[in-house]
Amino acid sequence: MIRVTLREHRAFAIIGAAFLALAISYGITTPLFETPDEREHFAFVQHVARGQGLPVQSLDRAAHLAKQEGSQPPLYYLVAAALTFWIDASDFPVLAWENPHYGYNIPGVVNDNKNLFIHTARENFPYTGAALAIHVARGLSALCGAFAVLFTYLLALEIFSAGVIASGAKQSPSYKEIASSQKTLLAMTSERRILAASAAAFAGFIPQFLFISGAVSNDSAIAAFSALALWRLTRALRVPPDAREIFWLGIICGLAALTKVSGAGLAVLAALLLLYLGFRSGRAEIARRAFHFLLFAVSVGLVAGWWYARNYFLYGELTGTEMMLKIFGARLEPMTAELLSAQIHELRETFLLGFGWGNIRAHPIIFYAWETLGAVATMGVVLAFLRQREPRARILLLLAWALIMVAALLRWMFATQAPHGRLFFPVLPVIGVLFPLGWMQFAPARFQSRVALAAGATMCAFGVFALRAILAPAYAIPAWLNENDAQKIPNRVEIHYADKMKLLGYEISPRRAAPRESLTVTLYWQSLAPMDADYTIGLNLVDLNQRVLASRNSYPGKGSLPTRLWQPGQMLRDEYWMPAPAKISEPTLAQLQVTLYSRDARRDLPARDARGNALTPLAGRIRIAPLEKSQPARATNYIFDQQIALIGYDIEPGKLVLYWQARAPLAEDYIVFVHWLDANGNLIAQLDRMPQAGNAPTSLWESGEIIRDAYVTDGAANARALRVGLYRAESGERLEIRDSRGSLIGDAVTIEVAQ
Repeated sequence: MIRVTLREHRAFAIIGAAFLALAISYGITTPLFETPDEREHFAFVQHVARGQGLPVQSLDRAAHLAKQEGSQPPLYYLVAAALTFWIDASDFPVLAWENPHYGYNIPGVVNDNKNLFIHTARENFPYTGAALAIHVARGLSALCGAFAVLFTYLLALEIFSAGVIASGAKQSPSYKEIASSQKTLLAMTSERRILAASAAAFAGFIPQFLFISGAVSNDSAIAAFSALALWRLTRALRVPPDAREIFWLGIICGLAALTKVSGAGLAVLAALLLLYLGFRSGRAEIARRAFHFLLFAVSVGLVAGWWYARNYFLYGELTGTEMMLKIFGARLEPMTAELLSAQIHELRETFLLGFGWGNIRAHPIIFYAWETLGAVATMGVVLAFLRQREPRARILLLLAWALIMVAALLRWMFATQAPHGRLFFPVLPVIGVLFPLGWMQFAPARFQSRVALAAGATMCAFGVFALRAILAPAYAIPAWLNENDAQKIPNRVEIHYADKMKLLGYEISPRRAAPRESLTVTLYWQSLAPMDADYTIGLNLVDLNQRVLASRNSYPGKGSLPTRLWQPGQMLRDEYWMPAPAKISEPTLAQLQVTLYSRDARRDLPARDARGNALTPLAGRIRIAPLEKSQPARATNYIFDQQIALIGYDIEPGKLVLYWQARAPLAEDYIVFVHWLDANGNLIAQLDRMPQAGNAPTSLWESGEIIRDAYVTDGAANARALRVGLYRAESGERLEIRDSRGSLIGDAVTIEVAQ
């Protein structure tokens, strides 16, 4: 029997197995507590597992570690506690080692302080202690997610009736037509299972759902109960439910209300459906329908009523959400249309893929593609609704549930700052079903099953891609360098910090950045001694006057390797994202200052060179300047030492502007000299300096870049000509100059000044 069932539903069996494997893989890949509120969810589990009962909420933050999550309905936590009570999880507080430099300001999937917590070998397999208990609870979440996928499949089988897929037979079929129609029905049944499996894939392989299904959280559980309840309610539209079915429907809705407060909306939806069925059955059935309605209410109350009554007696409210808001924090500023639009955008993105605490996102093109597919599916659902009568009531039922959840979510968003897409997971079965239903309206009947199979496979591949290419790299801990790697370290500096750490070298890319542009700073560190403190790396961009232009701070290892975890001699290549300053009106030369300091003592470790001499820990330069778009009024083509071209100049009142262009990357810093000459060619005045008043050293020029270099000429008003050239800073040797034909013309260019 089981073999027959698996053979008939083999498409779903493959999807279900793939989902469970992926959800577990997500749970193994994601470091502990790097899913939203997992520390607090697990604290709730532990509170129950240690025999302390359900948490009693209080504004005293020291009451328990569950914090606002202690207000959640308890079903998931009770089951997780029953599975983990035998595990000694007393090391739980030690595992929750917070990263003080975590932040949302690092964009995209850049692996840089994405971790809210520091992760050590205590979390590694084979799991023990709290790590084992957490992974058992994560396994429960994965199982709940698998049930959500299963019940979405069963829901889709109800929605994808034969009438939705193809037209019916003729009114008076012949014997051959009857035999043919039986074959067609078998084919349609097989196709319906494939389409239903595609719906399960769209619900299950959404990366964010896989991520949450690998976390200690009640979100996958409420998705499962939502799918189960919607399946039973949809079936009730086809087969009027008897008393037994009504009783079990009440049990399901009660369990949903005991899983998450949003689950109470299923009881509202079921009550509305029962009223509709009673109205449709006529006056003769009023008494029976009234009994069914009462039976439903009693069964819901038997399961979940005690918890809501407990809330009322403890907090004076049924759901406990007001107490949750007091602990978590209510919205301070009023909701505006602009803010609501931004939060809805955030909600859409984090529903699909917002790993970590919402700070790990995919490329925007993925979100655009998803929204485009959603728009096409919506149009298809409208077509299905207009074309055929059979699915209308079922579609309306699903949309009614979606509207209930939208209203509940908007109320929550108006109350607090929490636009999390996972809060919309109770609607996941609806989306999973309606997406394939909508697309099916645009596909020829003979290709529908193939399209469904391809779509399901694509969603599975998307889930794998998000795991391997987005989630795993975001938390990857950098590898230690070996001696061979050490030989290749560029820009050696050898800065010692109190004989604890040594900065071996650095890289900064690009060498010129426009305001707001991203910089990549790579530092090469070596530990010199064991450390009993966690030192922070301070990165500061300072100008020539030591004014700080931009800064950021981090633990080593992109925020994942505090110095207490280092062993003497270990070397690390450490890469950081850093924004160029935004408010820069003039080209500026910035230097990178690298400090190492103790957050507790609030002081920098002294920096010294290899001989022990104190120094300012500077490790490189960068130009902050927008790309030059202006062109010279007077074009020239003088080539200096085959490296630098003077492509033109402007003579303005009181100002000479030279336009330089690098023909290749330059290794040296050259000095520009400008001589003001009288009518007899005698020197009146001169100025020697680096381009742009020292803010554009030639060694930082990019190949092909144009440098606009201005010189004030007011002090030489009687000058009749200007002589311009370049020389080497160290030796004073001038660069030879050639014209566009390659002919040598000397070591200076003369520019006539019109009078």
